[in-house]
Amino acid sequence: MVEEGFLLLPGAPAGLLAGAVAGAIVVMRVARRLGAKSVSDIERGGKRWLIVALVLGIPAAFVAVVWIAREAIEPPSDVAMLRHFERHEGAFDTLVKMASADKGLDRVDQDWTMPADVRSVGVSSERLADYRRLLRDAGTPRGFQVSKGDDGFDFLFWLRGSAISDDTDKGFAYRTTPPPNTVQSLDGIRADYRNALIAYRHIRGNWYLFYEFIPD
Repeated sequence: MVEEGFLLLPGAPAGLLAGAVAGAIVVMRVARRLGAKSVSDIERGGKRWLIVALVLGIPAAFVAVVWIAREAIEPPSDVAMLRHFERHEGAFDTLVKMASADKGLDRVDQDWTMPADVRSVGVSSERLADYRRLLRDAGTPRGFQVSKGDDGFDFLFWLRGSAISDDTDKGFAYRTTPPPNTVQSLDGIRADYRNALIAYRHIRGNWYLFYEFIPD
């Protein structure tokens, strides 16, 4: 819960400022309208509608904020990720061919690599730029890493965590051998926050969805 709270901190100042401005405007308008004498049934009806709008609008805005916050900390559904894969399968296949040819390139992220000097494993700066362009095209700008069993690659689609907290990832996996712990759906899988967990859902061929939890 503490980690989820920190995820909301970047938007808190903007939210408070927007709420304060909107609240001030609403209060002033309501005060003017309710403080003035009605001169017609139309004005009285307008006041009633304004009150109804406030009563319904404020809870609706609160629910919307809670829903957005929840979406930020919940992984995308299998269905959404399968649709994404269908649209970008060509880019993923190209990335696998490139990474399979570049032995020794273990990780490409949007602003760092492993090894740090990719030229030491024969990868030029131009080819690294091609990797990052394709990763953006595929909707995985946080890049890929060689799988722990060295039998494929993990493409990081959704990540939550930091150096001082647990890590949770969901993405696309390419495996030359079928991985263990293959399930029908990843949507209901959640870690117990004590033990590492990784599970897969087969897409087709050598492609899988994966969900991974790494405790701090």
